[in-house]
Parts: sequence; structure tokens; C-alpha cells
Amino acid sequence: MKAIRILRLLIVPAVACAAVWLTYRWCISPDADSLTIHSATVKDVKDMVRLCSMEIYDEVPVKGHVGPRHLFAKMQLRGTVNFDLEKITADLTADTVRVTLPPEEVEVLESTDDDAYVVIDTWNDNFLGSDHFTTAEENTMKAKVRAGWVRRIYANGTIARARAEAVANLSAMLSGILHKPVIVTDPTPRGTLPHAKTDR
Repeated sequence: MKAIRILRLLIVPAVACAAVWLTYRWCISPDADSLTIHSATVKDVKDMVRLCSMEIYDEVPVKGHVGPRHLFAKMQLRGTVNFDLEKITADLTADTVRVTLPPEEVEVLESTDDDAYVVIDTWNDNFLGSDHFTTAEENTMKAKVRAGWVRRIYANGTIARARAEAVANLSAMLSGILHKPVIVTDPTPRGTLPHAKTDR
């Protein structure tokens, strides 16, 4: 099994463009009430697309059986760890803006690349028994593999690293927009497993 390959995305281009636009809007309205501008700015940020902190690609084995029939295959997975900015909470009343990082949203799918799923071997414990698997049976095995893979990236610290990066990214982005110190707190630095989505 190949090691997990992590491609870190500091900030999606749409959010970076939004930061430039919002800073420009700030500069052309110097007489507006500061707190009102801050509130509007954070709302605009919330309305942007999700901040994607990390993408993960991996190749994993698929092993399973239905009765005496056994299957061994390999499958390529692609996962994303996202943070929905609409769910952030922020306190704008003090000199320092305090923001709470929302729960992560983990999604893992089978890759759509060519040869993303390859059956290596099938067999039947019964002599002359069929080793055929239906698509539904294979999909059930794949779903179990995806669920196990998600549990593994929580256990090995991948989610914790994604959350730490999101804290740093969000702090830098908001500090640049608001021109004030920003403290981003993370109430669940190791993540929350039930937010994982493996149903597609």
C-alpha cells in the first residue's frame, strides 16, 4: 500500500480573490462605522465557498468475502478535508477578533482515474464453486474500506494537521482583511469522526 500523499492548499483562489476585493472595499469607505464594516466583512467571508484545507490521495487494498467467495483488489481513494466558513463564530466587539474553527467535513470517494479499481484475485473455498461477485457485493466491500480509511486518517493525525493548517490559514486571511489581531481557536483539535462522509 502506498503512503498517503498530502497536497496542502493554503487558501482556495476564490477566498484569496475575496480578500483582495474586501480590502479594496474597506479602503474606499474610511468613514463607515468600524464594527459594521467588520461584521459585513466576516459575513462576506462566510458566504464564500468552503475553505479547502487539504486533499488526500491514497491507494488501499480491498479484501472481503461473501460466504466461501473471496475477493482481493486495490482501490484509489481521494479525500477532502473542508471547513465550511458559514459555520464559523466570531466575536468582533473587542480589539482582538476571536474566531472559532467549525467542525471539519471529511469526504472520501473512489477515484475516477483509469484503473482506480483493479481486482487482483477472486476465489471460492468450495471446489468448482463460483468466484463471481456482483456489483452490489463489491460496492459493499468498498464502502467498508472507505469507512476504515477515514478512521485511520483520524487516528494517524492527518485530520489534526488539517485543522492546525486551517487555524493558521483563517487567522492570516482575516487578519489581512480586518487589519486587527485575530485569534482562531480550535475546540476539537483532533477532529470529530462522525462528520466523515463516505456514502458516495
